Amino acid sequence: MKDLHKKTVLVTGGTGFIGKALCKKLIHLEARVYVLTRRQSNTCDPDTQGVRYIKSLEDISDDNVDIVINLAGEPVAQRWTKKAKEKIWNSRIDLTSSIISYIKRSPSKPSLLLNASAIGFYGTDRELEFYENTPHAPGGVFSRALCSAWEMEASKAELYGVRTVFMRIGAVLEKDGGMLAKLLPAFRLGLGGPIGDGRQWLSWIDREDLIDLILFAIGNPSLSGAINATTPNPVRNERFAKTLASILDRPAFIRTPGFILRLIFGEMADELMLQGQKVIPGKALESGFIFKYPTLDLSLKHILERKQ
Repeated sequence: MKDLHKKTVLVTGGTGFIGKALCKKLIHLEARVYVLTRRQSNTCDPDTQGVRYIKSLEDISDDNVDIVINLAGEPVAQRWTKKAKEKIWNSRIDLTSSIISYIKRSPSKPSLLLNASAIGFYGTDRELEFYENTPHAPGGVFSRALCSAWEMEASKAELYGVRTVFMRIGAVLEKDGGMLAKLLPAFRLGLGGPIGDGRQWLSWIDREDLIDLILFAIGNPSLSGAINATTPNPVRNERFAKTLASILDRPAFIRTPGFILRLIFGEMADELMLQGQKVIPGKALESGFIFKYPTLDLSLKHILERKQ
């Protein structure tokens, strides 16, 4: 992508499961990459050599940042106590607000703010199909409120002439993190299976396709607003379990009852694990984006059968 050669890109959440892979690709494309992080820098990691790690937006030495990619946020996959909800909420809204303040005071504005969001924006429903313009469903109250507030805060960048994209991300598949990394140990032992009744939809995306979709949005100035970052082929949870087990040559008959998940995770189990939503990447498809791994079997084989 010639558009990124020598461009300055600021990434928040750049040491995480998605961000690290994205930064590796950005460096390969010869972008100048800043990562805002509270963690120790990964300067010894050969995959991210060239990334400049900063602890404050004031540490950016370039005169201007061309692109801001905001991926940071407290993990949502935890029991949603009152304190946890506050941390999840504040980690997203407060940092995004700081980015808006940075844009406001910058003499040269970035051309793009690409802000992470999630398919939780739509609420939950067992049967509806959700496109970028589909109204909220009644379920998933906390997720819905969080994503709406996050996108609303990010949309303030438009006041300063900055193109703004909200990447509504589904379950991201790769073996070194996310949902799949948590499931693989049990499935490899033959102890995996559906959760709840298995009828809930899982809207997923291969991490490689997600990175490519982010780059596609960067390179297409006509794209703005919400983009669903999910495969065109969501599956029900039972199908996901059977497909994963089949590729691993293991059975998939040990079902995890919903009440056990509710005991462990509380409200989060209902919103993120037992209800689900069927999300279709309408805008990506209409814009000509081509998924490398559009089906679950292609994605899982790509992930699990490669050597590294």
